[in-house]
Amino acid sequence: MKRSNCTKCHYPVTTCVCEYVSKKVNNRTRIIILQHPDEVNLAKNTVRLLQLQLSDIQVVVGESESDFESVLMGLPKESTALLYPGKDTIDVHNCSSLEPQLTHLLVIDGTWKKTNKIFALNPYLHALQKISFSTIPENQYHIRKAEQSYSLSTLEAVGHFIHIVDGCDNQPLLHLLNGMIEQQTKFMPENVKARYFEE
Repeated sequence: MKRSNCTKCHYPVTTCVCEYVSKKVNNRTRIIILQHPDEVNLAKNTVRLLQLQLSDIQVVVGESESDFESVLMGLPKESTALLYPGKDTIDVHNCSSLEPQLTHLLVIDGTWKKTNKIFALNPYLHALQKISFSTIPENQYHIRKAEQSYSLSTLEAVGHFIHIVDGCDNQPLLHLLNGMIEQQTKFMPENVKARYFEE
C-alpha cells in the first residue's frame, strides 16, 4: 500500500514537516539546484526543505549536459557562480566585492561521487566562477552521514551562503532541518537513534 503524502510539504503524512515551516526566507541571489535523479525521492533529501522555505529557488533534475542546457544557457555568465570546492575559488566572505554582483548561484545536489560526475559532464560549469567556504559551520545533518569531514547538506550549504552573501537569517532553514530530523527519527528505537547523534 502506497504511503499518502502531505499535499503541502510532500513528505509522508507520518513525517510531515509543515509545523516547522516558518515565513519565507527572502534570498536576493537566485538559487538553482542541479539535482541528481537519485536524490529526488530520498526521504532525507534537503532540497525539498529549501523549496518550502526560500523565496527564489529553482530545481532542475538531471545529470548530463542536455538535462540542464535549457536552464544554463539562459543564465548571465558574468553574474552566475557555482558552489563548488577546489583551486581558484572565491571565498564566500569575498563575494560582496564581486563586480557585477552575483545574481545566480548554482548548487549541485548529490553525493560527492555524483556531484563530481555532474560537474565533469557539464563543461558550462567549468567556465563559471566558483564559490567555496574557507570555514564551515558544524554539520547538523546527523541522519545522513557525511562523506567528508567538511561536508554540509545542500540546505546547510545554501543557508550558509545566503546568510553571508544576502544577509538572510538562516535560522528558519536550520529549524526546518532539525524538524525534519526529528520527524525522520521519531519512530526509531532509542539505540538506533543514538548512532546518528553520537560524537
